[in-house]
Amino acid sequence: MGIRVAIVDDNPHVTWAGRTYPVNATFQQFAAALLDLPGSPVASIVSCVPLREADVAPASLPLDQLIEVVGTAPFDGIEGYLRHLPAMLRANRPILRSALADADLVWIKVPASNAALAAALARAAGVARFGYVAGSAFHVASGQHRSPIAMAGARAIGLAYDLVGRLASTGGDRLVIGDDLDGAGVVSSLVEPDEVLDVSESPWPREAGRLRLAWAGRLASGKGLETLLQAVAGLAAALPAMHRIELDLLGDGPARDRLVRQAHELGIADQLRWHGFVAAREPYLATLARADLFVFPSPAEGFPKAVLDAFAVGLPVITTPSGSLARLGNDRVEVVAPGRPAALTETIRRLVADPGRAQNLRIAGTAFAAAHTRTAEASRLVARWRARFPELPSTGQDET
Repeated sequence: MGIRVAIVDDNPHVTWAGRTYPVNATFQQFAAALLDLPGSPVASIVSCVPLREADVAPASLPLDQLIEVVGTAPFDGIEGYLRHLPAMLRANRPILRSALADADLVWIKVPASNAALAAALARAAGVARFGYVAGSAFHVASGQHRSPIAMAGARAIGLAYDLVGRLASTGGDRLVIGDDLDGAGVVSSLVEPDEVLDVSESPWPREAGRLRLAWAGRLASGKGLETLLQAVAGLAAALPAMHRIELDLLGDGPARDRLVRQAHELGIADQLRWHGFVAAREPYLATLARADLFVFPSPAEGFPKAVLDAFAVGLPVITTPSGSLARLGNDRVEVVAPGRPAALTETIRRLVADPGRAQNLRIAGTAFAAAHTRTAEASRLVARWRARFPELPSTGQDET
């Protein structure tokens, strides 16, 4: 029989040539791992996502065809949802009611605009609810550049979103991604076992006289990219003259043009390589693996998959203590306060001066990635569901 799972996800998706594609997220690739488990206890997944037709061929990979997609009304950001709230509720209520009615478990990824509606419908239908907290809308709003008045409004909306997400799990289960990292906690991993590299014998940095930094994610406000570019500019003066500093940026987004202008103003344009969004895992990981150091100075995150990918290919990681990243501990990452380019520059300098520390971080990171592969995390998630919801149907097969 197996568990019928319905996912409620706010990440925008598009249709193209009969397939469904995420616009800028990879969560559904992780969710598909539940169907790949040997003797999987999950019989089916229905994913409810905001859906519209694409104007051009998407750069991302299509969703697994084993996932049934139910399109909810599309919207543009939190403001767009709230601006059209009555119409959104009218449009989405019958769609979600139908999709959730046949489910054994409703998986609500929060923060989510449709979280409250999905929780109410699941409660009315007597379906178990599972809240999957990917981050804090309040912290994301706080990390963005806005006027004081706009910042106050954005924080208030973010706080309300976080509260709704918490209430959506009331009477069910709630998991914060990245909690209890060395126990039963779960991260949304895309790492396959054969992607984890053995770097125990490889030199660091990879090439004398050259230091290549890497960053991956969405080029958007609130990601700490301005701080990163300023730190790269500071490194030109801080490191010995024989070192060439380079930065690979993997990803795309609305802030790209502004960041390109900033790079020119700082005089580092020739030291940056803009790779754009790289959908396929092999070239994406290969580009990361050519770097020496992964730098992720975002002021607001849950547990970014990019950090786990950097661990897998053997990069030491410098990050902020935001979200669940603080729980990694200084034996796995170098931590720097957000929004402080001079501190980031100094942290990179210290690591360059201590290659033994860098090597220890590399080995600890690959060990962490090996313990948190896509399949391992899917198994942990299913085990949690079994413990929290013993009434879920069983396949009668080994679920681990």
